[in-house]
Amino acid sequence: MLVDNFRSLFDFLPIGAYRSSPDGRMLRANPALVALNGCGSEAELVEMMLDIAADWYVEPARRAEFKALLERDGRVVGFESEVIRPASRERIWVRENAHALRDPAGQVRYYEGTVEEITGRVREREAVQRSQAQLEQLVRLVPGVVYRIRIAADGTRRYTYVSDHVRQLYGVTPEEVLADGSALTGLRHPDDVAEVTRQLEKVISAEESLTYQVRVRLRDGTEKWIQAISAAAPAKEGERARVGVLFDITERRRADAEMRAQADLWKNALEASGDGVWDWRVQDGVETLSPECKALYGYLPHELPDTPDALDARTHPDDRARMELDRRAHFDGRTARYVNEHRMQCKDGQWKWILSRGLVISRDAAGQPLRMVGTHTDITAAKLAEALRVERDRAAAADLAKSQFLSRVSHELRTPLNAILGFAQLLELDPGAAERQQGWNRQVLASGRHLLALMDDILDLSSAETGHMTALQEPVPLRAVVEEAWAMVHSGANSQGVKLFDELPAGHAEQVLADRKRVKQIVSNLLSNAVKYNREQGWVRVSLQGAGGHWALAVADSGPGLDAAQQARLFSPFDRLGAERGPVQGTGLGLALSRQLAQAMNGDILVRSAPGQGSTFTLRLPRI
Repeated sequence: MLVDNFRSLFDFLPIGAYRSSPDGRMLRANPALVALNGCGSEAELVEMMLDIAADWYVEPARRAEFKALLERDGRVVGFESEVIRPASRERIWVRENAHALRDPAGQVRYYEGTVEEITGRVREREAVQRSQAQLEQLVRLVPGVVYRIRIAADGTRRYTYVSDHVRQLYGVTPEEVLADGSALTGLRHPDDVAEVTRQLEKVISAEESLTYQVRVRLRDGTEKWIQAISAAAPAKEGERARVGVLFDITERRRADAEMRAQADLWKNALEASGDGVWDWRVQDGVETLSPECKALYGYLPHELPDTPDALDARTHPDDRARMELDRRAHFDGRTARYVNEHRMQCKDGQWKWILSRGLVISRDAAGQPLRMVGTHTDITAAKLAEALRVERDRAAAADLAKSQFLSRVSHELRTPLNAILGFAQLLELDPGAAERQQGWNRQVLASGRHLLALMDDILDLSSAETGHMTALQEPVPLRAVVEEAWAMVHSGANSQGVKLFDELPAGHAEQVLADRKRVKQIVSNLLSNAVKYNREQGWVRVSLQGAGGHWALAVADSGPGLDAAQQARLFSPFDRLGAERGPVQGTGLGLALSRQLAQAMNGDILVRSAPGQGSTFTLRLPRI
């Protein structure tokens, strides 16, 4: 009856069951074990299992371990091994439970036990272990403490995981943290506890993420700055959970403090220079402008917001693209500094030229700018001066080109003009020429000589303006020069009834250091103008005075005089002040050339005149 009951249990057991001999032979196997090994019958399986260690276990030594446990404990529980299905040679994992049957003498007769396939569970366990190993490897690479904490409904906190880096960061072991939920929070600096607690309670109830910075004071008295990043995690019913990372940012905070101190020092120095200073926290979108910077554009300190577009929006549209390109070049590290000139609109609508300079003083780990400081300098006056200089240079170049052109033209005209004068002189010598023809000839000679004198004046003026005129430095007696010049204009003076009053000192002791020919040319021109532009029966007075290291030769007349506007144009070439519409001939070059000649000899010509009071022209030359 007992045998029958065992047989029924043996056959219908849902897991494998067996009886084996101590020497390793399979004696009995129930249907479940036959199927587990892929055989068609018990006999087939028994036939294949003549040596269980070699025929079934992937590692034959496992059979010896199995027997050792049985010998020691009389039973084996949960013995896991990798085995081979005899029929298909497929590897599977099994769990065995077994005991030893002994005879009355205590000798082991059989081993009996059960076998359960656990391949799926082993594979899952191995996958979890691999995943856990990978996670542990990643956690070890994180330069901070990784943790997971559970928060019960009553607020009790318990860490369920903390990485080994907690030793270096906080000076405590993972075991201490897992055993005491306040092991880390208890190290927070007293001054920071209230604020951090407030932030945490807010985000925990809302299950939001949080990033904050807090000071901690370690057991040895060391203070550190910690940056914490945490987020909500799945938890059991009635609990909350969070995962996070803790980083040591002590050095970064120290470097930032030093950088801020240096930046503030620089800002103070720049503000003392009078320039407008700006301080831009790029990623925060905040740009602080100094009161001097706002005043530069006519604004009071409260009238411009501390945003980057406060100044960018006032940049001239034509200058904005270039400004942004220069700024981006510095942001990208392609230029050592940001430098740009652009126009800015002031509060009153006026435009100013600004030199903007800046420097990125801090960047994030990716190299993107965090903070940039710089200055605005008003360069409007310099820009205007530059524009004037360009216009001056352009005018000077045009004037030089004009002088060179006149010089070349004058040289080219002299050759045919000399030929004309030569032939006219030959015709003048012809005794057979009629009086009418002689009149024409005299007119040709007079016109030719006038043109030749004009060419000479143009050449002299061109040489003086281009700096190519040569002037001798020799003693020149002024009385002799005045007498020679007066003799040249005497006939014209007599025809108008103009009298000369000679007030020069007697003798020839008054001498100047100059070119005699040029001095005579100047004096002749002054006397000629004094006579030509005088009134009928007028007078010309010539006087001489010493003035420091100069002699001042004054030629005064009783003519109509000149107003201020006429005097301003008096020495301009070809400007005859309207006299070209009168009977007096001239070219408008005499006074312009005379002043150039005087200045070439280290002297000058001055004028004093008033309408209705005549004019006085004074030639100043270095005295000997």
